[in-house]
Order: sequence, then C-alpha cells, then structure tokens
Amino acid sequence: METVYRFKLIPSIRQAETMASWLGMLRGMVNYNLADRIDSYSQGFIQGNFCSLRFKAEACPLTCSVVRSASNGHPWKQNKPTLRRRKPKLDQPFNPRRSAYEMQSSGLPGLKQSRPWYQAVNADVLQQALRHLDTAFNQFFQGKSGFPQFKRRNDFNSFEFKPKTVKVNGNHIMLPTLGEMRFFKSRDIPNSWEIRTVTVTQKADGWYASLLLRDDSVPEKPKKAVAELQSVNGVDRGITKIAAMADGTVELNPHIGKRYQRRLGIRQRRLSRKKKGSANRAKVRQRVARLHQKIRRVRTDFQWKLARRIARSADLIGFEDLNIKGMKQRCKPKQDPQTGRYIQNGQTAKTALNKAISDASWYSLRVKTEHQARKLGNWVVDAPAHHSSQECSECHYISPGNRVGEKFICESCGHHEDADVDAAVVIADRARVKIGQPNLPMVSREVTPKPELTGCKESSLALVGEPGNRPGNPERTAATVQLSLFELVSGESPSISLCG
Repeated sequence: METVYRFKLIPSIRQAETMASWLGMLRGMVNYNLADRIDSYSQGFIQGNFCSLRFKAEACPLTCSVVRSASNGHPWKQNKPTLRRRKPKLDQPFNPRRSAYEMQSSGLPGLKQSRPWYQAVNADVLQQALRHLDTAFNQFFQGKSGFPQFKRRNDFNSFEFKPKTVKVNGNHIMLPTLGEMRFFKSRDIPNSWEIRTVTVTQKADGWYASLLLRDDSVPEKPKKAVAELQSVNGVDRGITKIAAMADGTVELNPHIGKRYQRRLGIRQRRLSRKKKGSANRAKVRQRVARLHQKIRRVRTDFQWKLARRIARSADLIGFEDLNIKGMKQRCKPKQDPQTGRYIQNGQTAKTALNKAISDASWYSLRVKTEHQARKLGNWVVDAPAHHSSQECSECHYISPGNRVGEKFICESCGHHEDADVDAAVVIADRARVKIGQPNLPMVSREVTPKPELTGCKESSLALVGEPGNRPGNPERTAATVQLSLFELVSGESPSISLCG
C-alpha cells in the first residue's frame, strides 16, 4: 500500500536560494528536451535532404531513422550489464537502441560540460525531470492527457528525488546535495513504511516536501466484485446545490470563490497600481498568491469531506458524464442579417455561469470521490447525462414540462419530488444498468424531517409538562395540558408537532 505525507519545510536562506535556482535550470532543461522531442518526431515526416527542421541541417537518412524519438544524447547502449542498475531479464534479448528518455539522460554529462552551472543540480533531480517528461509523452500517446506544453516560470514549481535517497530523523530531513533541513512534523511517520520518492514543491507560503510511503505488508483494498454490490447512489451536480443524492441528501454550494471575491479584487487592484519590477509590487503579488492559496485550500478541504461522505453512502456511485469543457465554451457570435453588424449573443450572462462552474469544481469533486471509493473498494461510474433532469424516476416519462425550476412534477404519473434529487435517482438507475445490474437496490432514503427543512420543531410532552418548559403561546397551553393527561393514563410519551 502507498500513501503520501506532506510536510512544510524550514530551509535556511541559502537552501531556499539553491532550490529556487534549481527550478529555473530544470525548467530550461525540460523545455529544451521537449523541443528536441518535437523536432525529432517531426523529422520522420519531412521531405528533402535535411533532417533538422530548426536548422535545416543535412544528415544521413539512416540517422533520421535512429533518432525518431529524440536526437539529444547517444542512441546506442553498451552491452555491459554491470553498468546498469536494473538486472537484465534473461528471457529478453539485448536491445542496443536507447529509448527517448535514455537518450536524453545520456546527454546530461555533456550538458554539464557545456553549461557548468548545471553541475550544482543533483543528478537524480535532473533524471527525474526527464522521466516526468517521458511519462507526459506516453500518457499523450495513450490518450490519457493532452500534448505536453512548454513550461513558464509560474508553471514549474517542483522537483523530485529518487527512492532511497532521502532520510528522515525526527524533525530533520536529509536531502541530497541540499543537506539537512528542519520541517514541521505534523504527523508521525510509521517505522514500517519505506520512503520512496520525495517531491519538493514551492508554494505561496513556503516550501513543502511530499513523501511517498510504501508498506508491502499492508494490502490494498480490493475492488468489490459486481455480485458483492449491495446498493447504488446517484449524484447530481449543480450550481445552487453542488451535490444532490438519490437518498435525499442535498449539499448546498458554499460558493467559496464568491466568498473571497471582494477581498481578492481589493488586492488585485493594489497590485495593478504598483510599479512593475518594484519591491512593493513583489510584496503585494505575494499577498495575492497567498489569498489564491487560501481559496484553493478551503475548496479542497470542503470537497475531500464531501467526497468521503459520498463514497461511503453506497457500494456503487453514479455521476453524470458531463462535458464540462463544452459547457464553458464561448457563445457563437451573432450578426444582423441586414446590417452585418455583430449583436449581443448572451456571452456576458454566460460569463457568470462559466465562473460559477469553475468555482464549483465538478470534475475535481468526482476525482476525489473516486479516490475515496477506491480505498473502500466501491465503484464510481459515469452515467449518460442526456435528459436526466427531465426524466421521471418513477415512470421514466421524459418531457421538458416535468421540471419547473427546482420542482419536479411528472405530467404522466403525477410523481413530485425535488428536481435535483429526482435527477440523482435517474442517474443511479442508469449507473446500475450500465454495469449490468438493473435490479441492484437503491440506497435507502432519509425519511426523518429536519427542522431547517420543515420549519417546525418537535417537542416531547414529557418535557413540556415539566415546570418552566411550558410553550410560550398561551393558546396552546390548554391543549398541551390536556394531552399531558392522556400521557399519564397511557404511560407513554408521544411526540407532537407544534407547527400548527
């Protein structure tokens, strides 16, 4: 089993300056190797005598075929197993050709000779940065992510150490090349857990270390088999209600971004008035960054807690398969057919909707719920989202007239329910059909009314009859006393509603 512990570091001034310089050099190296991989891949499709798109340099066609994935470094290996960290497999023949990562990694010694300032960076940190670049390309070709992008200064803020190179002793951590550094030990690290990779990240309020821990003696929670699933729950995400579930639970949207909007606007206006490059501008910029970090932390904390409750509600959790990127696209421009001038297309009103969708972070909530469900062995399924808010959960009749605002009244069978809760029931039904279990029981509904929903409170007659606990309304006093007589005869203490 693997887990991650995150601690805040307390580096010295010299250590902080060293780590900041590493980030700049690593970003330049990664961008250079990214450009090298793009050019090398494009060389296989060019026509002409040259093999370099950037410099139009001529080379042998055989060289072009060898360096299809990368051209920085040495393309061939030496058949010396003693030089490799990993032992070669006996059933696989030796492949003398290097991969793209191996080629670019073999060019690091030459990089340090041509640019001596790179000698100050730990070799493992340089290699791990190239590994992340190679992973980004592999995920792109597998269809799991987009094409790798060149990193700006604000986008590159972390570096990683290899496994078994970092040691922790009390509240001190020993990082290669950087030396010993204190940190806030907010939690104890179990002795049985082995420290794997350590990622150092620069944030608005300082430096943090993320320790990847592994303990092979603790097994991972296996995913439940289809036959072991006992209940299903659906989640309908929205703006007013960030999550409405099939069991009747409704979680209102806290509008975290809107809560800090005024404070953020004040600080951003102060930043815009400062002279570029001045020390005062750097101070105000740091305050803006810290406020963004606070907003992000509040939202993350809320979503983790909500995701935990959703993941524990049922064995199968159904989410709408929403095209969030398409929902936030700009409106198409409109032209007057007579004059040809552009007219209003509703983009101003849609901007507020796009901002609310981004503030709700629907996709982030789904990812966190899937992570929590994986630890419990539960399932998270994306169900089709078409007409989920217009379909009746009882008779499955679909009509736009079924929903009126937040109310749902079926035009066919008369079923009435909260519109978002009814949509969550429909999503849960589609989720169990998708996995081939249409008869999977729906999660039980909450039937106990809450005072904040009903507007009245329940009171026990046993407490009402006590001295000093009489209701304040004199018109109900007689009725309360009379009912207390029945209580004495029957020997029971019923609860009645005082909402009239």
